[in-house]
Amino acid sequence: MKPLLLFSKNLETHFPNKNKEYQSKMDLAISSLVTGDYQKSKDMFDSAIEIDSTFPSAWLGKAFAEVALVPDEKFNDLNIDEFLERALKSKNKHLTSYKVALSGCLAYRHAIIIKESILAVERFLEEQKKAKAKKNAAIATAVIGGAVFSGRNKSLASNIVGGAMMVGGGASALKSGMKEEEFKKLANSLYSKALGQTYLSTPVMYLCASLKDHIDDSTLKNNFDVVINSWKESVLYLYGKQKTQLIETLKKQTVTNAETLETLIQDPNSVQEIGEFSAFMKIIGLSNHTIFDKLNNLFKIELKKLFESEQAMADLAEAKQKQNRAMGIGGLFVLIGFVSIYIVDGNDDLEWVPIVLDIAGLILGGYLMSQAETKEMKAFKAHFDQTVASINDTPLSPQDIDINLIASENSTKTDSGLLDM
Repeated sequence: MKPLLLFSKNLETHFPNKNKEYQSKMDLAISSLVTGDYQKSKDMFDSAIEIDSTFPSAWLGKAFAEVALVPDEKFNDLNIDEFLERALKSKNKHLTSYKVALSGCLAYRHAIIIKESILAVERFLEEQKKAKAKKNAAIATAVIGGAVFSGRNKSLASNIVGGAMMVGGGASALKSGMKEEEFKKLANSLYSKALGQTYLSTPVMYLCASLKDHIDDSTLKNNFDVVINSWKESVLYLYGKQKTQLIETLKKQTVTNAETLETLIQDPNSVQEIGEFSAFMKIIGLSNHTIFDKLNNLFKIELKKLFESEQAMADLAEAKQKQNRAMGIGGLFVLIGFVSIYIVDGNDDLEWVPIVLDIAGLILGGYLMSQAETKEMKAFKAHFDQTVASINDTPLSPQDIDINLIASENSTKTDSGLLDM
C-alpha cells in the first residue's frame, strides 16, 4: 500500500494553495504519511482543514491517512464519504487519479485482512492437530493404565501405577480435547471472517476494475496492478480452501445409490456445498470459468439428461428396490455374525465364525448393490468422477479472475464519493 500512499506527495503540486500556513501543515502531513506516522499525518491534515475547509487537498490527504490508520478490526466500519464529498466539489483534473489511489489502498487492506485471516486459520488448525495427537496419546495412556490396574497381578504397586496412569491420562485427554475444540472454533471463526471479508471487498474490486482505464500515471497504474493481483492471490488462496472442502463433500456422495440419485434428480440443489461454492466463484469473478460450468451442470443438466426418459426412471426405481434388498441381505449376515459371538463364546475352534459372517455380509451386500446399478447410473458415476477429478486438478491463477464479472450491484456498498465519476 505504501507506493499508493506515496502518490499523496503530489497533493501540493496538483492542488497549490497560496496560504503558507496551510502549505506548512500539508508538508508535515504528507511527510508523516509517507514515513508511516499515520496518526500525526491525520492530525496535520485536520489542522490544514481548520485553516481552509473548502480546499480539496487536505480532505484527500485525510482520506489516505484514515485508510492507513484504521486497525483491521475496525476497517469494515471505515467511512471516508464526507472527506471525498468535500474534495469532489473541486473540478480539478487530477481527482480521478486520487480516487484510483484510494480505491487501491482500500483493496490492499481488504487483501491483507483476507490473507492474514486464512494464515491464522492454518495456524489454529495446526494447533488443533497437535492437541488431537496429545489427546489420543493421553487416551492411550489411560487405556494402558486401565489394563495395568485391572491386570491379574493386583499388587499394591501395580494398582498405584495403573490408577495414576488412568487419572493422569484421563485428565490430559480432557484438557487436550478442550484445546482441540477451542482451536477448531477459532479456526472456523477466522475462516468465516475471511469469507465475509471477501464479500465485503468485492465492491471495491469492482470499482478498481471500472477505474483502471482512467489511470494515466504509469507509476500509479503499475502499483494499482500490484494491489489488484494481491487481492486476487488472497481470494485464490481462500478458493483453494473452499475447493478442498467441496472435493471432500463430493467424494462422500454415494452417486451409485439409486435413492441418492432420485433425491438429486428431484432437487439438484440438495448438496448445499455446491451452491455455496458456485456463489463464492461468482462473487470473486470466476463465473465464466470452466469449473463453474461443470459444477453447476453436474446435477442440474448432466444428471437430468441421463434420466430424462420414463424407462430410465423406471429402471432407477427398480434399482432402488434391488439395492434396498441387498442392504437387507448384507445387514442380515452382519446381524447373524453379531449374534454368533454369544453362540461360539468359549469355543476356540469356532471363534472365527462371527468375523467371517460379518465380512461375508459386507461383501455380499456391496456386490448385490453394484449389480443393481443401471447403465445410466454407471454413466453418471463415470461423469461424476471425471468432474470431481477435473475440479480438483484444474489450477487457477490470478489471470483467471475477471473482476468485471463481479455483480455490479455490489458496488453500491462502496464509498459513494469513490463511485461518483
